[in-house]
Amino acid sequence: MPAPNPNPDLFLARRAAAGQPEAWDELIEQYGRRLYNLAFHFAGSAMEAEDLTQEIFLRLYQNLHRYTGEAPLAAWALRLSRNLCIDHYRRSRREPRSAVLPDEILAQMPASDDVQGEAERRQEIQAVYDALAELAEESAEVVLLRDLQGWTMEEISAYLGVPLGTIKSRLHRARLGVAERLAPRFRSRWTAEPGAATVASRPEVSPC
Repeated sequence: MPAPNPNPDLFLARRAAAGQPEAWDELIEQYGRRLYNLAFHFAGSAMEAEDLTQEIFLRLYQNLHRYTGEAPLAAWALRLSRNLCIDHYRRSRREPRSAVLPDEILAQMPASDDVQGEAERRQEIQAVYDALAELAEESAEVVLLRDLQGWTMEEISAYLGVPLGTIKSRLHRARLGVAERLAPRFRSRWTAEPGAATVASRPEVSPC
């Protein structure tokens, strides 16, 4: 009787934990971009995101031996990164400066021939970040993950360890909070209706 196929995620994690360079390179290749994109939205700049990503991968390396294969390695790695991302986000919110949309995010936005329309879209995305800085941490987090990172509700639920119904209601309240803050500036496009505060054009960032 043939032996069962090994769990590929568990096999990769065990090889990386054992210090095999090619396994670690494969792990970075598979999950580096997503971890960096996550760090970017919590950090807000390429330089800080790179430092945060290094911290995440260090923690990942230190904990790979704990991985049992019961959950996908990507989900486990993202969950492991949460405390680092939240700690960084808390520190950045305490800084005595306004939340200025980083040039790295603007640079990743699709180019448009409509100069006025693009300028308005940039102002709107900047306003979203400003509004998020005013929300409670748990509210800002679900908007970052859902509307800026594009995660599914199920992914957010697994990442936060919170029931799906709680995530839905938290996101609903958070979007209302964003919409209420944006409506005075963008009355024609924003209302305090459920789901109004979604970011239609989500930039994807890449490590420098």
